[in-house]
Amino acid sequence: MQKSTNLSYTPITEFVLVGFTGVSQVPELIGVTFIITFTLTLLGNVFVVLIIKHNESLHTPMYIIICNLALSDLMYSTVISPKVIQVYLTGSNTIRVPICLIQMYFLHFAGSVHSYMLLVMAIDRYVSICHPLRYPSLLSNTKAQLLCLGAWMLGAVTVSPLVSIYAASIQLYCGPNKIPHLYCEYGLVISLSCNDTYFFIQLGSSIGSSILVGPFLLIALSYLKITISVLTIESSGGRMKAVYTCSTQLLVISIYFLPRLFVYIAFASGMYMPGDIRISLGLLYCLLPPLVNPVIYSYRMREIKQIIVKVLKIKEIPTEIRVKKICVSEF
Repeated sequence: MQKSTNLSYTPITEFVLVGFTGVSQVPELIGVTFIITFTLTLLGNVFVVLIIKHNESLHTPMYIIICNLALSDLMYSTVISPKVIQVYLTGSNTIRVPICLIQMYFLHFAGSVHSYMLLVMAIDRYVSICHPLRYPSLLSNTKAQLLCLGAWMLGAVTVSPLVSIYAASIQLYCGPNKIPHLYCEYGLVISLSCNDTYFFIQLGSSIGSSILVGPFLLIALSYLKITISVLTIESSGGRMKAVYTCSTQLLVISIYFLPRLFVYIAFASGMYMPGDIRISLGLLYCLLPPLVNPVIYSYRMREIKQIIVKVLKIKEIPTEIRVKKICVSEF
């Protein structure tokens, strides 16, 4: 896409986040909805992190990975939600260009870490099910921590070129300055540049492949091997246990990857997408996983459920004990 490179322009200093169309009558309702969502996300993920940190029984590779996923979820939600709340509760829908680029960096950083962390989780499940006898030696707590650290570092490295090169082109923003979204999305921001954006589009596609498509294909391959391995388990109980454990991870993976892959394919192919649909999908893959992941972990993970029961002191009293207490109290 060729754009004018005329040097007689006035650089813009801020962008306008347009957001959803046709909701001007109920902005407060949307703002309150995001406040509730953001609060629940913070409480849920902080709860997961604290539960894992303060219970030695959960100091295992799988829960180390889940703890890091919760931290990346906290970053994801914190990068987006406060500005969305500000837009709808105060009407302040502008964002300065440097702040926009910073938001873009941390948004893609959190997304990259999440993709790589889900890959680490798939590796953990693969080793656990396909090589159960060698699991303690192949994936110890220390190795799991190193893999998680690698995911954080790799996420920072793969996104840095994207933002640094784009930040170098900041002087080329000369109007218009309206972003049809609620946060600074890479594809929409570069479309506002005054110069030729072909290079930036190709750059975005390449980085998108490395942080999204690559991990997704490796995850799919690992679960294919897991499926083959599960089918060879003779014990029906063993098969059900493996399926139950993996179904939790697959649910988390699907919620994150499917809408994100759709948006990536649409962006790479130049497909037209109505503004409200693009915003909805963007919010879906950015804010839904951080909101529901703690619920999934708490409901599906037996160890976390047991600790929650202990913390809340709602363990059921055996029937015989209740009967004895009632009988004693009557005399």
